[in-house]
Amino acid sequence: MTTRNPNRQNPSSQPETTGTGLTRRAFLGFGAATAVAAGVGMAACSPSGKEAQTDPKGGEGTAPQGPVAPSRIDATYDTDLLIVGGGGSGLSCAVQASLNGTDLIVLEKNTILGGNANFVEGMFAIDSQMAAEQGIHVTTAQIVEDELVRGQHRQNAAFWVDLCEKSAGNIEWCLEQGVLYNGVIDNYHGGLHPTFHWFKDGKSSVGYVEPMVDRVAQLGIDVHFDTAAFQLIVEDGTIAGAYAKGAEGTVQYNAKAVVLATGGFGGNPELIEKQGWNIEHLFVVGSPNAAGDAYKMALEIGAKDFISDSAQSILYMIPAFPNIDFHNDALNPINGYFGIAAGGPVLWVNEKCERFTRENLTDDNLVLQCIPGRDNRANYTVFDQAILDGYFAVDEATRAMFEDSLANDSTGTLVKADSIEGLAQAFGLDPAAFTATVGRYNELCAAGSDDDLGKPADKMIAIENGPFYMAQMGYSFFFEVGGITTDKERRVLDNDGQPIGGLYAIGNDGNMNYRHVYTINMPGTAMGNQVNSGREAANHAAEYLRP
Repeated sequence: MTTRNPNRQNPSSQPETTGTGLTRRAFLGFGAATAVAAGVGMAACSPSGKEAQTDPKGGEGTAPQGPVAPSRIDATYDTDLLIVGGGGSGLSCAVQASLNGTDLIVLEKNTILGGNANFVEGMFAIDSQMAAEQGIHVTTAQIVEDELVRGQHRQNAAFWVDLCEKSAGNIEWCLEQGVLYNGVIDNYHGGLHPTFHWFKDGKSSVGYVEPMVDRVAQLGIDVHFDTAAFQLIVEDGTIAGAYAKGAEGTVQYNAKAVVLATGGFGGNPELIEKQGWNIEHLFVVGSPNAAGDAYKMALEIGAKDFISDSAQSILYMIPAFPNIDFHNDALNPINGYFGIAAGGPVLWVNEKCERFTRENLTDDNLVLQCIPGRDNRANYTVFDQAILDGYFAVDEATRAMFEDSLANDSTGTLVKADSIEGLAQAFGLDPAAFTATVGRYNELCAAGSDDDLGKPADKMIAIENGPFYMAQMGYSFFFEVGGITTDKERRVLDNDGQPIGGLYAIGNDGNMNYRHVYTINMPGTAMGNQVNSGREAANHAAEYLRP
């Protein structure tokens, strides 16, 4: 077994007061947490059964039952705060915690910091100084009402009020840390409000991640790379650290508080399936490192499961086409965000040959398109040559992409036929039922009014001249938001709705702003929550850790 004793620097102080009244001290050049030798692993223990515990920092909660400790421990570290994950929220949490003077260690399973935040383009804020200078004014009430209406009022409005009221301060805080914006504030390609503060070059990797990584280095924050936490340590009903796998083997991190910031479970097909999605034709766009590590660890000790209510950034795709590139293919009319699978002037049917929703849901919310078909066994898009040529294969390059995908389809998801019946037969569907559905759709197109589902007349294009095409749709899964139930202070809650002492979940691990539907048309809110939740967890953890 090995131990580490990192050097510790003497901090200098600079008073600063948060909006919550919490006084914090900025420790510039703050060193790493001190490691201690340990002869054996500390066994996780807790009272047996469900015994009520009084938490002076969070009320009464059910004491979680800790899992069995690993049999071998190769290294041990001590710290006050352990942050598991160094993505967008983990970075903000680490920097804020260091400025608060909290002893901390960051665990990052990758070799670099940033995670999925590297793919973001900007972040949400209202009434920031930049917005005021540009004469942009949006109220909290506007944001909250528009968000709740689109989420069927399933969300707790308090989370949205918190995000809105702290958003301007988050921008100023980011600027203080060196984060770079390009100065443009808009509605992000047609969103509901001008709340999107674009990062420099339109890339978080440039505007947010690089400056925050530099800030981590300036503050001397100890980051353990290639280190993945796999189990929480529980003592007397509260969190006492975590076990992780790293270069040193199995490592025990003794900590008085743990913040989970692993990026969610959007890279784990098994958990995506648990959420309710058919994963037969699933393409994970985001990082596979977002594998649900925090979700599994938290549920193992009794955290309340939020997975069935969590939302996701997900789009239909056609497996026969090339997999989408996060940035480069966004506007490709074949396989891009608004390509053939996204709907519009096409017909959608399920395995029963039923039309199950209006096909222009992307006009309402880009990522709403998949929700109505989630419980179908299969979803198909249907069109003819005229629709293909007029809306999708609009130039030589896109036409070539389509023809190549059709000719070399190894997935069996894209079919060309001379008749409507031939399409149904190719997918093993009832030809009579399918023909009847297409016939009814063509009648509505001819009448110029979708009296069944209300799709706009300009997108009601009859499917009547062969050759005909049909594709079975799969999913491009970008990320999910939520999975672990938290309160507004980012404390993880147990099944009785009480906080588990010393445990926090931030970013995509504990996002409670959305339920079922990720409202992408509220520009920048996911990244806004990354920064906000990270700072909130750091500030509340500082209060929790205070003697």
